[in-house]
Amino acid sequence: MSRLLPLLILFSLVGCATYEYDITRPENLAMHVGRKDDAIANWPPIEYRLRSVENRLVVSIFNRTDDSIQLVGERSSVVDPDGQSHPLRSQAIAPQSFAKLILPPYRPRVYHSGPTFGIGVGTHIGDRRRHGYDDFDDSFYDEPRYMDVIDDSALYWEWSGEGQIRLMLVFTRKDETFTQEFVIRRVKV
Repeated sequence: MSRLLPLLILFSLVGCATYEYDITRPENLAMHVGRKDDAIANWPPIEYRLRSVENRLVVSIFNRTDDSIQLVGERSSVVDPDGQSHPLRSQAIAPQSFAKLILPPYRPRVYHSGPTFGIGVGTHIGDRRRHGYDDFDDSFYDEPRYMDVIDDSALYWEWSGEGQIRLMLVFTRKDETFTQEFVIRRVKV
């Protein structure tokens, strides 16, 4: 029992960190963004609804006008906690609707989603001839195969631990262009 006690203490101290967010700028919209309810920041003509979901910041950008508003991705950016600037994707926001940003954005993943069954560790038993490709390398068809999409795009970034980001959103509405900027801090709860 005396050997197990240090292990039990170690496992009780180690756990998954949970994060929430604080909007620190602009000062008139300063607020806490939690996991249970949306934090609502009204910055006409836009209404922002923010929530912490699975340690990511989900920003719903509501267009409360009767005109279409365009989020201009190539002119908008997010500066990560390390100081690197990342572009955002352009999105049209129809009248009386919303667009969603997830920060940091999820990287795309490709994987086989069909049913599989396997017994053993690191073994494959099969007949290449069953596919009719005797001299063709059909190793691509062996299942299951999980892959990460290799993408050096600046769209994807990580937000590890606490820290803050700067979010600059550029919009166009009719012939008008306007910018709204936030500083958002990630805090451990």
